[in-house]
Amino acid sequence: MEIDRQPSNRPPSTMDDKRPTSPVEYKYTPIQDVGSIRLLVLHPAPLPELPLEISLGEFPLGTGQQFGALSYTWATEGGDSALSERVQCEGAFIRVTTNCAAALRRLRQTQSVNVFWVDAICIDQSNDGEKSLQIPLMRQIYTQATVVGLWIGETSSTVDEETSRPLSELGMEFIHDFAVEIAERHNSGLNIREGVLYQEVVKDRKAYRERGIEAFTPRVRGLWGILHRNWWQRLWVVQELALSQSAVLMCGGKRENFDNLVTVIDAMVRIRPDQPVEELEYNATFLTATFHQFYMRDYIKRRRLQGGTGENRTPGIKALDILNATRNTRAADPRDKIYGILGFFGDPESDPENIFPRPDYTMTAAELYARVATAIITKTGTLDVLGSCNGFVRSTVPDLPSWAAAWNDTPLKYFSEDGFNASRNSSVVYQEQPEGSRLLRIKGKRVDSIAHASAPKDGVTTYTNQESVRIWRDWSDLAFSLHSYPTGEDMAHVLMHTLCWGANVNLKRLVPGELQENFDAWINILRGADSLEVVAKHIFVEDAASTYSYRASFLTWGRILCMTANSYLALVPVSVSAGDQIVIFSGGKVPFVLSPDGDKFKLVGPCYVHGIMDGEAFPIEEEGSDSLEWFTLC
Repeated sequence: MEIDRQPSNRPPSTMDDKRPTSPVEYKYTPIQDVGSIRLLVLHPAPLPELPLEISLGEFPLGTGQQFGALSYTWATEGGDSALSERVQCEGAFIRVTTNCAAALRRLRQTQSVNVFWVDAICIDQSNDGEKSLQIPLMRQIYTQATVVGLWIGETSSTVDEETSRPLSELGMEFIHDFAVEIAERHNSGLNIREGVLYQEVVKDRKAYRERGIEAFTPRVRGLWGILHRNWWQRLWVVQELALSQSAVLMCGGKRENFDNLVTVIDAMVRIRPDQPVEELEYNATFLTATFHQFYMRDYIKRRRLQGGTGENRTPGIKALDILNATRNTRAADPRDKIYGILGFFGDPESDPENIFPRPDYTMTAAELYARVATAIITKTGTLDVLGSCNGFVRSTVPDLPSWAAAWNDTPLKYFSEDGFNASRNSSVVYQEQPEGSRLLRIKGKRVDSIAHASAPKDGVTTYTNQESVRIWRDWSDLAFSLHSYPTGEDMAHVLMHTLCWGANVNLKRLVPGELQENFDAWINILRGADSLEVVAKHIFVEDAASTYSYRASFLTWGRILCMTANSYLALVPVSVSAGDQIVIFSGGKVPFVLSPDGDKFKLVGPCYVHGIMDGEAFPIEEEGSDSLEWFTLC
């Protein structure tokens, strides 16, 4: 496989490819060995416009057969996922998407054959039984592949006016040049931040920060375009990249070692070292689209170092960690949000972390998600998985129980149970239900209820700065309407911690008093007499106030501030209603909001209630479990 070869930058013509060369559609021969896969041999062609021609063969995994693997999206950047192209195969044809065909044309050599694994061709997509057997092998496929080609699409049509060159080409060259600059300065003992290209990015960042304009150079704009390609958002590519031994980024006719891109991104997010990655307002879409890819690859590498280098060794990978880390990704079939991460785990019989059922496309997404939730509770002995029920968007999965996370829906930007102990280190007490049941019975204590919810900050709409200021003013008015707090704390202190989810995120870097300093600057501007327009101009710009503004924006996304019946302040999911119950489950680290539904309850989501996060409202061990009650979640 020669993925690193730099072919012509001229996009191959597709005119002749679309003329059928055979009237017969290819009929797949069933794979004989359960441990075997199909590989395609891509035949050479002297001219790029000639039709694509392949042959298929069955090969046992682990026998030393060298092959490359392709990671790509079925659809083009414009969303075309129709099987509109034909690939010749042994006197017949196989239908593929335009994007798949484009990748194969770019990979095709002029004189020699190449051997690849491409899911759309090497798995019979019309055979759900074969898919169920082949998907568990993807772990071995991507770890055994000599190299994985990351095809993000053809050269961009947008060009730089000055050079008349496509921005994607400039972006790919920027990745290479910036990585070289970083390596050279590092090897020479020079400060990376004083490099020419580093300063180019700093200049862009400063312009955005001070004037709200994207004064990007063409090369940086090209990089942003690359990082906004649909490839970054697809679920399946997460494991394809994370498990690869070697990966090459491919865009049109340009190739770049993926490790160089990692180096560049790492340098760019460190331009504001005082601000956590998740809180950067600067091109936040790019971070959302790409952060999980870099996180997962680094995660896998660290686990390999801890547990060995064998291809089947990825110790310590936790099911819930992977599910949460890949939740922002997209999959056409909601069941693939589970099946698409199985490559991170070994066989269920040998890998204790693999709690997932084997792929079964006859099972509904609701059944699958519920089974996964109960399996995680049983396996871990914790209720951590309930924290993934975000409670601010209606699930698109029909018949999904409220206590089963909808892994295909938009997650909260931030949720953490770390550092909290609302149930005093108690153990989970729940009743197992028959397989397929939509109910979950857990013991817990009813500690409070929702009395008044503030104006919603729905977490789905993108708010202007002025709208955010208006909502924050409403929230501060609600907080300061309490003249005293049950814990005796100052209301400003309570509000400061509540809007930051207990100040329990990415604050290890803060020096003592820094959070308070940032909040003081923020609240003084917020509650001043100036108009919303004037406040918005200052609260997002002045250093101390802006730091708290971005932190609060991030941590309250999808949440609202509310007052409880017992006069506590709480940060809760936006979908709460007055009268909803606040419950601490036995074994739970944080409280949850439950909505009554007859004699049952719907789980709304986790919440932060200032003053009860460390067991203050939960019975001590000596009181026994008599004060607990059963809650049936539906």
